[in-house]
Amino acid sequence: MDLTQQEALRASKQLRPLLVEDEGVPLSLLPDNVFGFTFSTLNESTPLFIRRAFQSFEVHKLMDGEIHLLGYLTAEQAGTVQSGGEAVECNLYPEPREKSDQLVEIPVHRISKARQLSRTDGNYMPIRVEAAH
Repeated sequence: MDLTQQEALRASKQLRPLLVEDEGVPLSLLPDNVFGFTFSTLNESTPLFIRRAFQSFEVHKLMDGEIHLLGYLTAEQAGTVQSGGEAVECNLYPEPREKSDQLVEIPVHRISKARQLSRTDGNYMPIRVEAAH
């Protein structure tokens, strides 16, 4: 997997990796301005980890505390999410998979429904992303 896009996003937001003492700490208790990785559906108790594991999602906690989830969608789904004009139900993958090869960064407040990860077929997370307000 090419990490160039994720690295560019981290740099543009001046995010730093988690510190060792922050590893496994619930998302709500982490400092702002960090990134980490998880296998869990996001909520305030989701733990983040320093190292990217196979098929784990990257999570950004921005300077203002806003949480973003990174993943891969099809080009059509990515366009819909990025335009913010309408809601979309989709399978978000932690790594590129088949036609889901477009990196997206989704503010968690736009995710109205997230089901457990599939644990098979690419470890996707079924989600509903609402239109931007």
